Amino acid sequence: MNKNKAIKAFNNIGVLMILVLLNTPYSAASNSNLSLHWDWMISTESVQSRNSPFIPPQPDSRQTIDGLLEVEVGYKQWLGLISFKTTDLYSETQGGASSSLLNTYQNTSPYSESNNDPSAEFIIRELYWQGGFSLANEALGEQYIDVTLGKIRLDWGVGYGYRPLDIIKPYRRNPVGIVAEEGAGVVALSVFDATGEWTLLYTDSSWTSQSLNDLELQSQQQGIGVRHYGMQGEQEYQWLAYYDDVRHGLIGGSMVSVLDLAWEFHGSATYQHQSLGYELPNSSQHPVVLGEQGNAFQTLLGLTWANEVGNSIILEYWYDSRAWTSSQWQEAIDTTTSLNKIATPSTSSTQTGTSQNTALSASYAQGFQHSNIVQHNVMLHWSLNSTAWAQWDWSRKINWIQHVTPTFDLLYSPQDNGIIATQWLNYEWIDTGSASLNLELAARFLTGQSNSAYANLPDQHMILLNLKGRF
Repeated sequence: MNKNKAIKAFNNIGVLMILVLLNTPYSAASNSNLSLHWDWMISTESVQSRNSPFIPPQPDSRQTIDGLLEVEVGYKQWLGLISFKTTDLYSETQGGASSSLLNTYQNTSPYSESNNDPSAEFIIRELYWQGGFSLANEALGEQYIDVTLGKIRLDWGVGYGYRPLDIIKPYRRNPVGIVAEEGAGVVALSVFDATGEWTLLYTDSSWTSQSLNDLELQSQQQGIGVRHYGMQGEQEYQWLAYYDDVRHGLIGGSMVSVLDLAWEFHGSATYQHQSLGYELPNSSQHPVVLGEQGNAFQTLLGLTWANEVGNSIILEYWYDSRAWTSSQWQEAIDTTTSLNKIATPSTSSTQTGTSQNTALSASYAQGFQHSNIVQHNVMLHWSLNSTAWAQWDWSRKINWIQHVTPTFDLLYSPQDNGIIATQWLNYEWIDTGSASLNLELAARFLTGQSNSAYANLPDQHMILLNLKGRF
């Protein structure tokens, strides 16, 4: 059995185990061992496209409806999270071929083509066992060791807009639509002492059933590492060292410090010995290719401010050496613009040349597949807790507004003046404690200076109406 078949078998076994649990009668005595939590989401999305030099002409607009049903199953020491994801339940385009969507700020696969045909898939996002055992030690006495075994998400980052320490699998930050992230295969041993937690782990990031782009496929790794987390007073910190067959060595760390009742500082950084990325060719007659780029460095610094009224503001800056520089993006835009200026062909030989130029232009779009599209980013995040509406006389008299949570993000690229602005309005329709229903209106605008990377993404803006709940 090869590796792909083994992963598919694991997913099938996981689906079978959870379906058996869901359909197995159980007594009141065993009821306490089984917990079920259902979540669902329906997302209606409208996308307005722009003429991008990197890809062929797109439709003027596209409307889709997607759905997601998830169940989290806990049974004794097992925990599973299975998703049933449907895509393009309804799809309509106007003005040409289907569009490619950018679902997140730092989407590792923004160019996921849609064929407008409905599709559905079961996804085992997580399925793992947690337990432990004791070891006797003459110096330390009896030491209990926690064990985690299976497919699980490991989230170690401390940032809002970007998380350098999510090294096993980078997860999409702040999506506006439906995203079903999968975990990695993990074997972890953890011990706790007076300073915090020590973890020794082995991971395999290839435990995935969803389609991936070339960069994601080549970045799949197997490795071992050690991590330490600690807390001292109002500060928490962590550091880790990890070695895998792709990066050949990585070290990183983070710190979170509560300065006072209103202010918090957080920062993190990683350094890796080898990295993968798309390289610009020496000639416009050659495509962009994926290759090794040597060592790489990522860092993030952020401040959080909150007040008693309910305002929360986050200001972050991050840097990623793996992304293209502003001069590289300018070179890519200039090259693709020149390639696209070729007139419509009238002979078959010219048609072949034009097709080649179109393919060459499209290869430059792979720069959008990096974890960060540009090297330098600044983000401003603001949100207002729904309880804040009770602070003012004018809003205290409006019952429905006291269930509204507004959020706004502004992502800015200082090197080329690109902007991505996103707003969410979340309305809590029902919340009984055991069940909830939320209505969310989200809008994302990708703009900025005309030669910026963000302003040359194929989507100009997207508006979504999301209905989601739990039962």
